[in-house]
Amino acid sequence: VIALHLRRDRGEPTLVVCPASLMGNWQREINRFAPGVPVRRFHGPDRTLEDLDGGFVLTTYGTMRSAAPRLAQQTWGMVVADEAQHVKNPYSATAKALRTIPSPARVALTGTPVENNLSELWALLDWTTPGLLGPLKSFRARHARAVENGEDEEAIARLARLIRPFLLRRKKSDPGIVPELPPKTETDHPVPLTREQASLY
Repeated sequence: VIALHLRRDRGEPTLVVCPASLMGNWQREINRFAPGVPVRRFHGPDRTLEDLDGGFVLTTYGTMRSAAPRLAQQTWGMVVADEAQHVKNPYSATAKALRTIPSPARVALTGTPVENNLSELWALLDWTTPGLLGPLKSFRARHARAVENGEDEEAIARLARLIRPFLLRRKKSDPGIVPELPPKTETDHPVPLTREQASLY
């Protein structure tokens, strides 16, 4: 995403919407891979969008939802939804607010594009690539039911062909991925049982 922002070089800021717990990580990664690129947090009582000079603006889903009218007035080069499963329900207030923020480029980042049903995938792709999968009702009839029930191999292949150009999936088994991962750390923390737990055990 950082490289995409730099490559686009439109002079317009990129809005990153993420959980509050990831704002610090985003700031560190931008400073590491794009030193000198401005990073601003639009969160808390002193949030402002005045005098933006390209760069990145980081905000949370809660702040985005409450400040959507103000964010929608700003010209964005790109809007990124990190942990995009927060907007997998297209009828939620958060998803509706995100859809009001215009941008020529939208990116959804998630490790779980589908948790319960394919309507969640539709919601993400309809935000990033409006109209690609058609209206939700026709998507459910044409693709989702057949795929979810495992009834129609052709429906599965058709949906895969349709969405392949718009998805980038990384797996541990992909070449070059494992060396980029930090070493696995396992820590055991013995926790004694309470008296009540011990008696039940």
